Amino acid sequence: MKKNHPSANVPIYEMNKMKNTTLLLIIIFITSLEVNGQTKLVQTRINKTSGQHSESFKSLTFNGSWCWFTDPRAVYYEGEHKRTYAGWIDNYGNITIGSYDHETKQIATHIVRENLEVDDHDNPSILFDDEGKLLVFFNRHGYGTSPVAPPGYLIKSKNPEDISAWKDVQELYLNDEALKPTPNASMSQDYSHPVRLKAENGRIYLFWRGIDGKPSYSQSEDNGNTWAKGRILMTPAPIYSFRRPYTKVYSNGDKRIHFTFTDGHPDREKENSIYYTYYENGVFYKASGEKIKTIDELPLLPEELDVVYDAKSSKERAWNWDIAEDKNGHPVLAYTKFPTTSDHIYCYARWTGKAWKNYDLVNSGAWFPETPEGRKESQQYYSGGMNIDHENTNVLYLSVKRKTVFEIEKWTTSNGGKNWKIDPITKGSEKDNIRPFAIRGAGEDNRLQVLWMQNTKYIEYSYANWTKHIKWSERFQSSIKMDITSPKMTDPFDPGQIEEIMRQTADWDFANPYDLERILEWHYGAFYTGVKALYELTKEDRYKQEMINVGEHANWRTNDKIFDGNNVVHTGIWAWLYGLEKESKMIEQARWVMDVHIAMRRKWNANVRFADNPAREEWWSLCDFLFMSPPAFARMARETGEQKYLDYMDEMWWVTTDYLYSKEDSLIYRDDRYFDKRSDNGKKIFWARGNGWVAGGLTQILDMMPEDYPNRTKYENLYHEMMIKLLSLQREDGLWHASLLDREFMDQGEVSGAAFYIYAMTWGLNNGLLDEKHKPQVLRGWKALCNNVNENGRLGNVQPEGIDPTPVFNKDSSFNYATGAFLLAGAEVHKMVAESK
Repeated sequence: MKKNHPSANVPIYEMNKMKNTTLLLIIIFITSLEVNGQTKLVQTRINKTSGQHSESFKSLTFNGSWCWFTDPRAVYYEGEHKRTYAGWIDNYGNITIGSYDHETKQIATHIVRENLEVDDHDNPSILFDDEGKLLVFFNRHGYGTSPVAPPGYLIKSKNPEDISAWKDVQELYLNDEALKPTPNASMSQDYSHPVRLKAENGRIYLFWRGIDGKPSYSQSEDNGNTWAKGRILMTPAPIYSFRRPYTKVYSNGDKRIHFTFTDGHPDREKENSIYYTYYENGVFYKASGEKIKTIDELPLLPEELDVVYDAKSSKERAWNWDIAEDKNGHPVLAYTKFPTTSDHIYCYARWTGKAWKNYDLVNSGAWFPETPEGRKESQQYYSGGMNIDHENTNVLYLSVKRKTVFEIEKWTTSNGGKNWKIDPITKGSEKDNIRPFAIRGAGEDNRLQVLWMQNTKYIEYSYANWTKHIKWSERFQSSIKMDITSPKMTDPFDPGQIEEIMRQTADWDFANPYDLERILEWHYGAFYTGVKALYELTKEDRYKQEMINVGEHANWRTNDKIFDGNNVVHTGIWAWLYGLEKESKMIEQARWVMDVHIAMRRKWNANVRFADNPAREEWWSLCDFLFMSPPAFARMARETGEQKYLDYMDEMWWVTTDYLYSKEDSLIYRDDRYFDKRSDNGKKIFWARGNGWVAGGLTQILDMMPEDYPNRTKYENLYHEMMIKLLSLQREDGLWHASLLDREFMDQGEVSGAAFYIYAMTWGLNNGLLDEKHKPQVLRGWKALCNNVNENGRLGNVQPEGIDPTPVFNKDSSFNYATGAFLLAGAEVHKMVAESK
C-alpha cells in the first residue's frame, strides 16, 4: 500500500507557512554563501604556544592614542644612539613624542604642543633630517570654535636624536584659497605624511587631506623652513561636497613614492574602491610602469589609476590601511572590505610584476568602539586595524577580534600571500588591542618591532563640544604598548628591577583608572604622592606630565569642601609641581585654601571628636587625615619658604595625634569610636591602613621638616615608637594583619598598610632614625610587597576603601592608593640598595 506524503494531511495555510519558512532559510543560506563565497579566506596555521595577556607588555605611554591616516607614527633611528621614536596624542590634547632607548631601556617623552585638541586624529608623523634631527608634523582635526581652519604644524628638534629641546612651532598654511571649489569648502589640513627623497636632493614632500577633503601636497627645498603653495594631488568626481578620498603614502626615501587612495569615506560611498599609483622623477605611473601624467598635470583622477580592488563589481565597499614596497620594488597593500558593517574582511594585495593578486585573510569582526546602549554606532567601519612590516612585506600585524576582544597577531607568508602562519602576540586579553604599527626602519634583529593601542575605554575618537553624550571621564583612554614583555622580577633588591616594577605598577594603575569622577579625592592624592617619588627617581617626564594634566584639568583647584581633611592632599602635589615648574598658577588656589585654614582654624577651638560631631569633616578628626593634610602644609612651607604653613601644620598635627594616639599600644586609633570598641575576639581595633596613613604622613613631614625645627624631636620620638611596635607585629610572610592586634580576625597579610610601613621604615634606615638591625625585617617586607604584584603590574591583596579592618580583599583586589604607597616604598628601597652597591 502506498504511503501518504507527509504533507498530505497538512492544511493549506500550514503548507504555505512551511514554504515561506523554507524560502527564508534558502535566502539566508544564499546570503551566507554570497558573503562567505566572496570572502574565501586564505589557509592559516596558528602557533598555539605564543601570545600573552596584553597588559604584560611594556607601555611606551599609559596615555596615548592615534588614528591610522598619519604616518610614520614610529621610526627606529640609529646614530649615536639606538632608539625607537613615536608620536601620539594624549586624552588631554597634548601632542607628544616619546623614545625608547634600546641599550639603556629608558623611556623618554616630551610634549611638543600642549592642549591642541582631544582627538586621536591629531597624532604626529616623524621625519629625520640628514643630521638626525627630528621634524614632527601634526594637525588639528577640527575647527573647534574658530570659523577659520587651523594650519598644519611643524616643529623641529634642536639637537640630533634628542626629544628634550625643540624650536618654535611653525604654522603651515599650505592650502591654496584659489583652489576652493565653493566659498564654504573645508580648508582643514589633516593626516600628515612627510617624505624625503634622496634622488631629488633631499626635497621634502608633505601630503595631507586638504581643501574640500582632497589629497594634497606641498614641497620644501630647505629642510622644511619654507614651503611651496599646496596643490591638489587627486580628486574624484564631485558628486557631493566634502567627498574625501583617504590616502596612504610610503617611500623608502630613495626616488619613488607609493600611493593608495579610496573614492571617499565608506560611510558615504556605496562603492568604495582601492586605487594605486606611484611617483618618480616628476611623473605618476601605474604599477606596470605605464605613465599616467606628470606632476604639472595634476590632479589625478580615479579612472586613471590602477584599480587594486573594484567595489563596483563586488558591491562591497573598502578602506585602505597601509602600503609598502617589497624587495623587488613592487607595491604591497593592506585594506579592509565590508560585506556588511559587522563583517570586516582584512585583505592583502601585491603586484607580481604582471598583475595584482588579492587575498582575503580573515574576518576580523565588527568595529571596536564601545557603542553606548541604545545608540547607533557612528564609526561602523573602524576596524581593529592592520599594518605591513615595511622591512619585510611578507609580514603583517593584525588586530583581530578573538572571542570578545581584539588581539594583536603577527601573520607571515612564504608564498606571496596564499598561506599564512599566525603568531599571536597578545592572547587572553581583557582589553581591545588595536591599530598596530610596524616600526619603520626596525630590521629583523630589532627587539622592538610593533606598537599598538590598548584601549581601556574608547567610545569616540574625540572629546569635543559635539560629543555631548560623553563625560570627561569617558574620553578615550588608551596605552601605547610595545612588543616587549615586562621583565619578571628575579631579585627584589636589584636597583634596575626595582625601577622596573615601580614603572609597571604605576603604568597599570594609570591604564586602569579608579573612578575618574573622583580624581580630586584622596585615592588619587595618595597615588600621585607615590608617582611623585617615581618621577624623582627616574626623571621620566610622562609621570610628572600626567599630574600636570590633572592640575590643568582641575584649574589647579581642590574639591569645594576645602576644610575636609581628605581634600587638601592635592594641594601638596600642586605645590611640588610649582617647585619644579615655577608657574604661579599652580599654587594660587592651593595657597588660598591653606590661608583660609590658617585664618579660620585655631588650636584652642579645634574639635577633632568624630562621634556626635557634625563638624567632624572640617577638622583632622580621622587618622587618615594625618596623611592627607599635614604633609601638604609642610610641602607648601618648603616650596614658598613661608614657615606659617609648617607652624599651622605642627599645631594641628598634635591636636589630632594627642587625641587618637594610644601611648599604651604605640598605635593610633582610626577615630574616637574605636577607643572602647573591641573585635569579636576581644581585641583592640587598630587598623593596619589607618596606622599606615599616619606612618606615611609622619615620614613625609620628617623628610621636609628642617633639622632645627623646634618640635622635630617630638615627631622623631613618635616615629620611633610606632616603628618599633609595628616591627613587633610583622607577620612571617613580611606583611601585617588588617587588624594589627587580632591575628585570628583574618589570618592574611594586607598590602596597603604594609606598603606605608615599609616606606616609613626604609626611610628611617636611610636617614638614621631606625637601627640597622631592623634592615632584614624591612627588606623581607619589601620582598613580600613585590610578591603581590602580578605579571601585568597589578598590586593585589589591597583592602578596599573603608574605615576599619574589613576582611574583603584577595589577590585581585587593587586600589591606586596602595600603589602610591608601594611607589614610596620602592623609591626608598632603591635608594638603600643603590647606595649599598
